[in-house]
Amino acid sequence: MKNICKAGLLIFFSIHLLASCDQPTNGNEGGGVRTGRVTFFNESSYRVNVRRDVFDGPLVVELASGETSTVDVRISDNAFGTTFSIEYLYQVTDGFDADSGDIFAIGIDINVQINRLIEENRSITIQIPQPTNLEFRTAFIMILNTHNLPIELRYFGSILRQAGNGNIPIAPGRIGIYRLEQIPAGGERSFQGLNVVSSFDSTSVPEFTARNGIIYSFTFNGTSVTKTREQTIIFR
Repeated sequence: MKNICKAGLLIFFSIHLLASCDQPTNGNEGGGVRTGRVTFFNESSYRVNVRRDVFDGPLVVELASGETSTVDVRISDNAFGTTFSIEYLYQVTDGFDADSGDIFAIGIDINVQINRLIEENRSITIQIPQPTNLEFRTAFIMILNTHNLPIELRYFGSILRQAGNGNIPIAPGRIGIYRLEQIPAGGERSFQGLNVVSSFDSTSVPEFTARNGIIYSFTFNGTSVTKTREQTIIFR
């Protein structure tokens, strides 16, 4: 039973960059699909993913801040139009070089769901606004390795891969970043059983309580792991 519980807890750690496996559909879903032309203009200060219908729906286009892109989008199924849901991407690794590569946190503003009627052979423009009530649905743990040897982060003995590029070791002087998933919306979850491993030595990470939208920073100095900071991800 203990092993089952440990295996179940591992789902809290995602090893993939958010949206890294998504490929834009550009609205086209095969030959013979009736489409209209949609120009998306990202007026926000964030990189965004535009999804059709719901927040976990098909990816239509990715846009950097200030970028414009015109794509073919399948016509609306009815007179009520098509809904486009916007994901706002916050770069967790902005300003420093992490072993994990570039990491993005995805936030949503439930009020930014844009509805437009898409008609065949007609062109429209959709402007993506700056969010006013952004909510992030994940948290992160950062480990700074100030030791002179590479280290690994393990969870109840299982090796964890870093978010982003999936690397395992954190090189000396570098930062490894891991995503904490499955935290209840508006709630929190206690994390224990994390260990930093260097060669044959294992050092426990202090137990901490995680909430969505927070980056938890720790430092390993070769003999101990110390919590150094809690940073709230805020919209800009």
